[in-house]
Amino acid sequence: MYSPEICVELNGNGASDTQPTPTENTLTRVKVYTRHNRNCPKRDRPDWARCHCVKWLYIYRDGKDKLVSAKTRSWEKAEQKAREVWDSFDPVRHLQRQLEAKTQAQKSQLEISVAVENFSQEIARLNRAEATRAKYTLTLTRLLSWCASQDVPITRLSQLDVATLRRWIQTWDGAPTTRHNEHQRVITFFFFCIEQGWIAENPAKKIRKVVPEQDETLPFSREQFDALIEATYFYDTRDAERISDCKHSRRARAFLKLLRWSGLRAGDAACLSKDKLREDDSIFLYQRKVKGKASSPVYGLLPPEVAEELRTVPATSHTHPGYFFWSGRSKRKSEVSNWIKIFGKILEKATERHPKLFTESDGLPKPAHLHMLRDTFAVEYLLAGMPLEEVSRLLGHSSVLITQKHYAPWVLERQQKLANSVRNAWSNMGVGAAKTKLHVTGRQPAASTTSATVS
Repeated sequence: MYSPEICVELNGNGASDTQPTPTENTLTRVKVYTRHNRNCPKRDRPDWARCHCVKWLYIYRDGKDKLVSAKTRSWEKAEQKAREVWDSFDPVRHLQRQLEAKTQAQKSQLEISVAVENFSQEIARLNRAEATRAKYTLTLTRLLSWCASQDVPITRLSQLDVATLRRWIQTWDGAPTTRHNEHQRVITFFFFCIEQGWIAENPAKKIRKVVPEQDETLPFSREQFDALIEATYFYDTRDAERISDCKHSRRARAFLKLLRWSGLRAGDAACLSKDKLREDDSIFLYQRKVKGKASSPVYGLLPPEVAEELRTVPATSHTHPGYFFWSGRSKRKSEVSNWIKIFGKILEKATERHPKLFTESDGLPKPAHLHMLRDTFAVEYLLAGMPLEEVSRLLGHSSVLITQKHYAPWVLERQQKLANSVRNAWSNMGVGAAKTKLHVTGRQPAASTTSATVS
């Protein structure tokens, strides 16, 4: 039997304080000690925690003692078991554990539909973007539909374990990026459920996400952009007499130029208010958050002719007087969809007039969409030598790593460094030095690509 005289207070770091032999006043004691192997260099230290020998528990209660293996080599896990044993001797703690178990059982019986409704109310309270809320609603509606379609319908949150959730995830289709993002939304939902105390762990977190595809950044060439601007004079035939200078053509030109020279997203440009364009031709981009300090606005500078064209853009019968393009009533998503349709008509006319610019050699159409104008904005400045950090700030990215992820291949300085490294390697290999300078996608920075940030 393990002698009480060598029982020690154990704190897990190898230190100990010798305790006296248990007396009548010491009714209950539960302690961890190490039963060392024969070859352990610390075999004379039962209080030593940082070895891989088996841990045991010394239990003294009502004048009787016994030794129980903790069935672990981890001191931390043995201490956890010691606390559990100690709690089992306390009737108050015992009742508390029973109450907690009963409460947890009740929470685990929560219906999935109720959890989804609470989560939807929470993201609405947090003022998430409408598009974000719509994506969460779509994903969770699919989850509810799948649960209801099972042979034995799944209705309780506790039924969504890892195996069950995996069966649902395996039914997903679509592009890898789409499935990756949907998986992340499911993880967020279950984290919310954990915070509410409805479940103990996140089953979606234990399922590996699909690796998203990294689309290549493809900006418009200058020839393509000029062709798109040219097409705005001919795409709209509602006013045949003034087809090249009608109201809709002017609005389309101003919108495309705004995207190209501001770097704004389509939704931000479509809903841009007039008070964000200042007299010095600078345009408000976003409010930059600074830790520990007041946030500061960030402005981008538009070329004078683009700023003037934006100021004089004609309004339609639905345009709100405080905005350049927006009615002030429609949803942002609807406004973007409308401009996507207009851009489709412009692209069709540009392809008709300049097929080589917008068609691959095999006859398939080249990639072309509104967001490429934002990519064009970023790439042109990088090719002009603007630092990646400044471009990141103009784009409003939360981290320069995001900008680097999408636009690093276009950084002129890095391309030049890579080309110099290749030339040095050629020299070491005895290959003749290259006679041509670095040629970057046939582009040269425009003289009017001036931009500035003010914060």
